[in-house]
Amino acid sequence: MKLSNTTLNTRQLARITGFFYLLISAGGLYGSLFVREALIDPADELTTLNNIIENEHQYRIGFLSDLVMVISDVMVSVLFFILLSPVSRTAATFAAAFRLMQSAILGANLTNLFKPVLLISGKSEQDADTMSGLAHDIMISLQAFEYGYLISGVFFAVNCAFMGYLLYRSDLFPSFLGVMISMASIGYMFNCIASFVIPSMVEVSEMVLFFTAIISELTLCLWLLIKGVKGA
Repeated sequence: MKLSNTTLNTRQLARITGFFYLLISAGGLYGSLFVREALIDPADELTTLNNIIENEHQYRIGFLSDLVMVISDVMVSVLFFILLSPVSRTAATFAAAFRLMQSAILGANLTNLFKPVLLISGKSEQDADTMSGLAHDIMISLQAFEYGYLISGVFFAVNCAFMGYLLYRSDLFPSFLGVMISMASIGYMFNCIASFVIPSMVEVSEMVLFFTAIISELTLCLWLLIKGVKGA
């Protein structure tokens, strides 16, 4: 069957969305796993300080990867609005608004992530008391970044709820993607609430997050990249 120009354009748009979704995943994972997990020791402020000083370039690259993630997130917000507004313009508007709000919080929160680079400038050779105070300030900044990330996750959870509905109702995507993204909404919200209100449940919430959100988003990303839309 010969595809119409409209179908081709929609498929291409979906694959472009998948590309930016992949950038979000790659940027976020690199910054989190290969930079912050490698350099930051929450139980040892001085070790964290020394790691950042000795690996400043790596830390800066991690910051850049998070910046790419935020920019890509804005692109995905707009592209999904274009793809899904025919289902319900109202729901698509709410979905875009909450995801753009998440992006705005993440973007502003990056100042907390970059602040350690400013603090360590010219501070590699200082007395022990100065280094101890500096290490404490840097750890506070990094903790603020982590909680800012969690706050943005609340808005993303609401976005996922609207996205789940839109994907389920859309003729462009299989309904199981809508179900999976709806489950991701629950995972993100549970993780955020547990982190702020029930810290003892964080390990459980992170496991729930993996099985609901991470797998769901990866599935959606791969569908967009490989298939694009149904029937393409």
